[in-house]
Amino acid sequence: MRRLPGILLLTGATIVVVIALLVSGLRLAMPHLNSWRQPLLDKVSALAGMPVQASAINGSWENFGPVLEIKGLHVSLKEGDDLKADRITLALDIWQSMLHLRWQFRNLTFYQLNLATSQPLTSGDGEKLQLEPGKFSDLFLRQFDHFDLRDSQISFVTLSGQRARLDIPQLTWLNEKNRHRAEGLVNLSSFTGQHGEVQVRLDLSDSNGYLDTGRVWMQADDVDVKPWLGQWMRDNTSLSSARFSLAAWMSLKEGEIYDGDIQLKKGGASWQGDSQQHHLTVDDVTAHIARFNSGWSIELPQTNLVTDGQAWPKGQLSILWQPENGILPGPNHNEEVRVRATQLDLERLDPLLPLFAKLTPTLLENWRELQPKGRLTALAVDIPVEQPEQSRFLAKWQDLSWQHWELLPGMAHFNGTLSGGVANGRVDFNVSDASLPYGTMFRAPLEIQQASGALNWQYANDHFTLAGRQLDVKARSLWAKGDFTYSQPKDSPPRLDILAGINVTDAGDAWRYFPEPLMGKSLVDYLSGAIKGGQVQNASLIFAGNPHLFPFKHNEGMFEVWVPLKQSTYQFQPGWPDLQNLDINLDFVNDGLFMKAERTRLGQVEGKNISAVIPDYLKEKLIIDGDISGAGKDVGDYFNQTPLKHSLGAALDELQVGGDVSGHLHLDIPLDGELVRATGDVNMNNNTLFIKPLESTIRQLSGRFTYDNGDLKSGPMTGNWFGQPLDVSFNTLEGEKNYQIAVDLKGDWQPGKMDVIPAPLRQKLEGTASWKSNVAINLPHNGSADYQVSLDGDLKNVSSHLPSPLDKQRSTAMPIKVAAKGNLSSFTLSGVVGNSHRFNSQWLLGKQLRVDRGIWENDAKSTPALPAANGMVLNLPPLDGEAWLSLMNSQGAGKNTGVSSAVQNPKSPAYIPGNITLRTPSLTLGGQQWQDLEATLSEGVSGETQIQAKGKEINGTLKMNQRSAWTAHLNYLYYNPEWAASAGSSPLPAGDAAIDFSHWPALTLTCDECWLRGQKFGRMAANLSHTSDTLTLKNGLIDSGNSRLTVEGEWVNRAGAQRTALKGVLSGKKINDATNWFGINTPLRDSSFRTEYDLHWQSAPWQPSEATLSGVLKTHFGAGQIADVNTGRAGQLLRLVSFDALLRKLRLDFSDTFSQGFYYDSIGGTAWIDKGVMHTDNLLVDGLEADIAMKGKVDLVKRQIDMEAVVAPEISATVGVAAAFAVNPVVGAAVFAASKVLGPLWNKISVLRYHISGPVDKPQIDEVLRKPAEKSAK
Repeated sequence: MRRLPGILLLTGATIVVVIALLVSGLRLAMPHLNSWRQPLLDKVSALAGMPVQASAINGSWENFGPVLEIKGLHVSLKEGDDLKADRITLALDIWQSMLHLRWQFRNLTFYQLNLATSQPLTSGDGEKLQLEPGKFSDLFLRQFDHFDLRDSQISFVTLSGQRARLDIPQLTWLNEKNRHRAEGLVNLSSFTGQHGEVQVRLDLSDSNGYLDTGRVWMQADDVDVKPWLGQWMRDNTSLSSARFSLAAWMSLKEGEIYDGDIQLKKGGASWQGDSQQHHLTVDDVTAHIARFNSGWSIELPQTNLVTDGQAWPKGQLSILWQPENGILPGPNHNEEVRVRATQLDLERLDPLLPLFAKLTPTLLENWRELQPKGRLTALAVDIPVEQPEQSRFLAKWQDLSWQHWELLPGMAHFNGTLSGGVANGRVDFNVSDASLPYGTMFRAPLEIQQASGALNWQYANDHFTLAGRQLDVKARSLWAKGDFTYSQPKDSPPRLDILAGINVTDAGDAWRYFPEPLMGKSLVDYLSGAIKGGQVQNASLIFAGNPHLFPFKHNEGMFEVWVPLKQSTYQFQPGWPDLQNLDINLDFVNDGLFMKAERTRLGQVEGKNISAVIPDYLKEKLIIDGDISGAGKDVGDYFNQTPLKHSLGAALDELQVGGDVSGHLHLDIPLDGELVRATGDVNMNNNTLFIKPLESTIRQLSGRFTYDNGDLKSGPMTGNWFGQPLDVSFNTLEGEKNYQIAVDLKGDWQPGKMDVIPAPLRQKLEGTASWKSNVAINLPHNGSADYQVSLDGDLKNVSSHLPSPLDKQRSTAMPIKVAAKGNLSSFTLSGVVGNSHRFNSQWLLGKQLRVDRGIWENDAKSTPALPAANGMVLNLPPLDGEAWLSLMNSQGAGKNTGVSSAVQNPKSPAYIPGNITLRTPSLTLGGQQWQDLEATLSEGVSGETQIQAKGKEINGTLKMNQRSAWTAHLNYLYYNPEWAASAGSSPLPAGDAAIDFSHWPALTLTCDECWLRGQKFGRMAANLSHTSDTLTLKNGLIDSGNSRLTVEGEWVNRAGAQRTALKGVLSGKKINDATNWFGINTPLRDSSFRTEYDLHWQSAPWQPSEATLSGVLKTHFGAGQIADVNTGRAGQLLRLVSFDALLRKLRLDFSDTFSQGFYYDSIGGTAWIDKGVMHTDNLLVDGLEADIAMKGKVDLVKRQIDMEAVVAPEISATVGVAAAFAVNPVVGAAVFAASKVLGPLWNKISVLRYHISGPVDKPQIDEVLRKPAEKSAK
């Protein structure tokens, strides 16, 4: 024991020496280490089990230990991995290594280290990092206490399967016993480029060979994280890029992440959608990941996300995944996913769906169809993964909307809450101001104003029940409230029960709520067009039964909607008039519709007990029945507004019923667009029937007829036609090509009582006439209508006292046959009256009826042929026009008789159907017989009516213009009436008979050669016009060639104030020629004459009133001779002023002077008349034997004269005015007046004065003074 210290000392010294020798040897050998490089590398390759190569190995010995520098190191690792290093510097602290019993390096730096491996950086089960001793990783993590990497690279395969390169600009790794720390910069690169630089800080510990516990901190700016997302993300998403600036803290425990925090400062991701690129942008988003009962929880305190430029609302999101816990039994320990979220906007989720389109393509497709929008304000969902039917949820949303999808209607402004679970849950909802599309279910979106209610469901023991309670929906024109229950037991048919009340404010919107797939398109088409308005109160809807068996053909269930429609507008069939203000009950029962109304109005026709039934929707037929009553015209007007216009309506147009009728209406209306069938009957009582083809009306018609569409058939009917009883029947037949109407008429009439015949004519007729007629009308569906009318009768029992040629004795046979045949453009009319009067005519139908050609013949044996020229020719026997005119005038005596309608209203002339020519050998009219007369009535080019008369006594034309004066031009007129002596034979009214010419036309009359009462008047002309009650004559003229009379005037035809005024000039060159032309002798010879007159009186023009006659006459005669004052009628004019008596007196007194006639140079004077008294003071006769001056007055009423005459015989000396006054003042005044008018009487030698008085017819002439003329004083 005492030698032990020595031994130890010796041993220690030996070791020191050995070490010293070894160090000295290394100090000497290491500079030459590169010389033994290959043997050394071979040895190392053998020890490592893998080839190791180096381009150079340099060494040296320092005080702390050896220093090595290895260049161009290349190690070929197993499984194809490869390690290269450009340079490695190693400084081993030998003394510290010996002290700690492990390698202690002062410096271990790898420059441009390049490690290429085909394995992920993690290996082993559970993605734990497994470190086994003796392996390459043991060298770096256990043998080296620390090392540095400079500009190095590690190439590896990422979790997503991509090859990536980890660039390490600088990394320092520090190894302690069980603790490993690292800090540095890392760049991740792949074949797509750089993915960003990451600052890394690790603090990990290992146990049992696993690097599985510790903390990891990373921070990166604009780093590409897509390579780190794993193979699943690459295979199941369409992510194209993901770059973020982030910071992350992770806690590892036993090789797994225990918890962590991630902060996404900036960045985003993009992926391809259906038609565009989508983007997700983050802004300071934080997330906390933590373990929870063996599961995971992820919490986002704020959703600071932006998708496609739209920011997410501020909300929270948390997800918990709880794996199955097999240790503890019970539902609380099964695998489960729990989601909690607030303020989720569904539109913001839409861009995220294409990201997972590969994973759930149907979800994306359905989402695109629904296009949901809105916000989930709160969401809580617990989903047992193995038992999803036990999921629980709680949600609240606002303004949720989606589009129509399959049987799910679209939705908008949907607010509500969801609570419960899949087995038992409840939805409370509220909808306002929403338009909900429902595809083909309804024809228009549901316009919801307000809707609320609750839905409850239960699912247990394979029994599903859905119930709606207090469902209240206010939509456009609709308010419905009710409940429903749907039950679906397992292995049993479902059952649906609905009970609802409905109010409708405008039934015109009912079409919006007809479910077309359930009701059928035809029914919906019909009801949509039929219901146009109205209101509904307290309608009810009931459904009970299996909905799959609807419409319950075998009464397995019940469906009924009872709708009391009030004040509605209803159209039973398109094209039919609307029914206004209709109260009708609609009862939808299973697959039928039953409608009933107590009364309605079919146009103006009243309908009662109206029923409309669609017994089976599939049969698509509507059956309508009802009783109708109303005016016949209203019935026709109603059917003319329906599709039956061309059948039944056309029939009623041709046979128009007037008055009130009643009947029954039955309509079969196919809903598939086929033709409607209308049947029924019409009862008439005291009605009228207007037969349009005949333009005639049957009155007091009673009877019954039936109809089947356009086919009408009547029984025997009675009526009154033209005031006479009539038997009538008719029928119509609608064929494939035409529509036929047949009317049969029969009667035995009394012409004297027919109201169609004027009263004066009826009074001349007695007896009865039997007749019958058949009318056949053919109305083709395409083409023009045609018809045939026949009339057979006999006037044997009729006696006529009418003027010739219509006079007839009773019991004289006179059969009548008339036939008409034609179409809408023309017809022929022919017949025979008696056995001798026959006619034939052809008429044209246009806007007005016109005769094309026609003829009436007397004493004809056969029907005459139509004339070649246009117009109607009437060849009549001699006519007594006076008798006919007197007969016609008698019906309106005292009312402007004998004046035609054209004269009464010249602006609306009588209609002329064409040229009508009347020929008669003799016409007695106007007191004269007109021989061989031919009168033609025609229409001029300008539309005026024209009458042309030609005969032995007349040849002229009258044009009755519509807008200007009538024009009458007579080339020749001979009028010499021979009036009977009986009173009233004159055509001019007498006494106070009034003539109303207020409707007379203006007339311009010219006559080239006129003979009146056997006297030739020559040329005559006049213009007549009127205003109100005044008839005006202008430009009146009578020019016989020897004399000329002009006249103008007016006649005021006012009751109680008649007045006639005429003025003009009568002139001629030789008075005796003028008077002799008219067959009148006058005592005045060879004298020109001119008389101006202006007269007026208060009576008719042809009845001058002497008591009211007033005016002025101014007369002048040229040189001439008074031969014989008693000659002819002209002498009566001289007698008016007793000039004839004065001349006879002078002849007695001065026979030597006045015995051979009286010659004069001129006669002139002016007279004025006042109320029948004519005055003159300047009637002067400038004679050769004597001058005569007269003055005084003549009372034309009393026919009394009071005149003075001054006669100055011819003498040799001149008598002065003063001498005349000296003899007698009166004579002097007369001489003075004469001197002023006709010239001085200074050449007269004596003055005679006479006074004329007494009756005009027998005057008394007294000589007042006779005195020689005195010479004037000088």
